Amino acid sequence: MYFDGAVNSIGSGIGVVLISPDERYYPIAAKVDFPCTNNMAEYEACILGLQAAIDFKVKELEVFGDSMLTIFQTLGQWKTKDAKLVLYHEYFEELAENFKKISFTYTPRIKNQFVDALATLASMVYANQIKAPPNELRPMAAPWPFSMLGIDVIGPMNPKESNGHQFILVAIDYFTKWIEAVTLAPVTANAVTRFLKRDIIARYE
Repeated sequence: MYFDGAVNSIGSGIGVVLISPDERYYPIAAKVDFPCTNNMAEYEACILGLQAAIDFKVKELEVFGDSMLTIFQTLGQWKTKDAKLVLYHEYFEELAENFKKISFTYTPRIKNQFVDALATLASMVYANQIKAPPNELRPMAAPWPFSMLGIDVIGPMNPKESNGHQFILVAIDYFTKWIEAVTLAPVTANAVTRFLKRDIIARYE
C-alpha cells in the first residue's frame, strides 16, 4: 500500500494505492473537507488505506509512504508530540491490530508519484459551499454522463511503476466529486475505451 496527502491553497486531498500480490492496482482518492496540516493529511491518507485494506479483508500488508514523520512515528522511532496527531496515531494503532502482519517503510517522493498525483488531484476538486436559504428541490437530469466528467492524462512518470506503467488516466465526476484513476504503460485508444466502459459507463447502467 502506498499513501500520500496534499495540502494547498485550494484544499486538501489524500491518495492511496493498494497493490495486490499479482500487481493489480486499486487507487483511492478523497478530498478532505476541513482545514488540516500536511502531517494531518498524511495520517488521513494512511488511515484511509488501512480502512480500505481491512474492507478487502487483507491480513498481511506492506505500507510505503514519503512522510518521514508518519512512518517513523508509526515505527516508534519518533515521538508523537503534536496534540493534533495523538488521536490520529492512537486510531492508526487500533486499525493496525486488524492485520496478522504489517510493515512500514519510508520511500522517497520520486517513488511515490502515482499516489502523490492522486492526492493532489483530490485536493483540487473544488466544491463551492454557500449557505443558501431552504428552497423547493426540483428534479434535474443530465443529458449524458460525460457532461459532468473531466478526463486527463498525467505523465510520463519517471521512474516507471514496478509494472512498467508510467501514465495515469484520471476521470473526475464534478457532481459527486468522485475520482477514478488507472495506471497505463502506453495510452492507447483501446486502453482508454476499456477504462471508460469498465470504470465509468458501468456506473450509470
